[in-house]
Amino acid sequence: MLTDFDAASKLPKLGATFTRANSVSVSASSSSLVSKTRTMSSSGQYSASASSEALLSKPFVLKNSRTYINDVTLPYPLPVDLTELHRQSLRTLMLIQLFRVPVCCPNLTTKPPTRVLEVGCGSGFWSMMCHRYFRNRGHNSVSFTGIDISPLSLSSTSGLRRPDQDMKWRFIQHDIRITPFPFPNEEFDLIMVKDLSLAITNDMQQKLMDEYIRLLSPGGILEVWESDHTIRMLRPPPPIASGSSPPATAAPGAGSISGSTATTLAEEEADRASAITMGAYVMSPNTALSAALNKFLAEYNTWLTRALELRDICPVPCTLVGPMLLQESDSLTDVRSCRLVVPFSDVRWEKEGIGGVQNCGGANNSHSHSHSHSSSKHRSKSRHHSGKTFSGLSPGQMALRRTALMTVIQEIQALESVLREVNGKSQDEWDTWMGKMMHDLLQENGTSWGECLEIGAWWARKR
Repeated sequence: MLTDFDAASKLPKLGATFTRANSVSVSASSSSLVSKTRTMSSSGQYSASASSEALLSKPFVLKNSRTYINDVTLPYPLPVDLTELHRQSLRTLMLIQLFRVPVCCPNLTTKPPTRVLEVGCGSGFWSMMCHRYFRNRGHNSVSFTGIDISPLSLSSTSGLRRPDQDMKWRFIQHDIRITPFPFPNEEFDLIMVKDLSLAITNDMQQKLMDEYIRLLSPGGILEVWESDHTIRMLRPPPPIASGSSPPATAAPGAGSISGSTATTLAEEEADRASAITMGAYVMSPNTALSAALNKFLAEYNTWLTRALELRDICPVPCTLVGPMLLQESDSLTDVRSCRLVVPFSDVRWEKEGIGGVQNCGGANNSHSHSHSHSSSKHRSKSRHHSGKTFSGLSPGQMALRRTALMTVIQEIQALESVLREVNGKSQDEWDTWMGKMMHDLLQENGTSWGECLEIGAWWARKR
């Protein structure tokens, strides 16, 4: 489990894991594997097309100096190059830091899985982190399978390298639009799905949910991690009357969206305090969010919503996962979740103590500095409001929020191709806009109103 989160120190380690050769080549073994999976999936809705034949012969194409999957029918708008792999791995590390574990379902701590499937595995980084988590607890027999349309883990299919050297790992190259997947019924006791929303159209959602249920063994766990792609603004929480308890929240590892009351308010408040200690907030029914005020993020939201509508993709997947799991009540039970909100910087109402906000910096961080574009005199003074004091974010809190912001900026950069399709900007106009946006967000603290990243983890058990 991660302790002190330092984004800068992670990047060199990530670079050692993925090589450019792995992201631009297809081995003979993988080509035969593709043919095998396509044959086994011949009963699916999609059939082999000229596009998929091109994917076999030339799996990648270069656009705007970024590497993409060479399939014009694929809705997935992001590149698959080393830069994007780094961004996704950094986001994964941040989520693990926030959730405190690489898998949130508490049952997996006492009863670890033996056969794990990661859908849309990419480089296999999340599976590797889960492998290390279980291994460090003495569970060495867990086997992992990754499935993805893009051969980003080809080193593992050749048997020469794996995401982790002592990891039981296999990679299946397969288009998830084609069902059934090339596995027998009830093959896995844990299925993990993370950040797959940009690869799934709205009409594919139910088909994939049915496939997950088919592949899960009785008692198996389905766990889904997602992040919203459009940006909203976190507003101050409502004030809490003196002597009263805060509203119940869905806490890491303990929250519920299925009506369970197994956890106590004290446990939920402890997890709420833990999230605040890291610089995040637990999302509850009382969490107030509104449209982003930052003009650059507002423009990005408009462009992205239009671009994803053309691809029949939902820009706010965190609103879909919970209802999708709940509607499968005949097959799934114990549906639970954890949703968090991560501001991108120190927020004005935090410094002013509006709404009874706790001191994010904590008593031990009274010497921490708040990174704000306001005057130095304003930055150096603690603000008092209704008995609350804000002494500035701690270095760890600021690092986590900065990391959330960086992963969003990098995602906007990665989405250049589809965003320019709808905004009509030339390359020079786009570069100018990107430069101004980055200066505003990184140098001028343009997210001080509360613009934030919304994330969530959901899990359920098969009956």
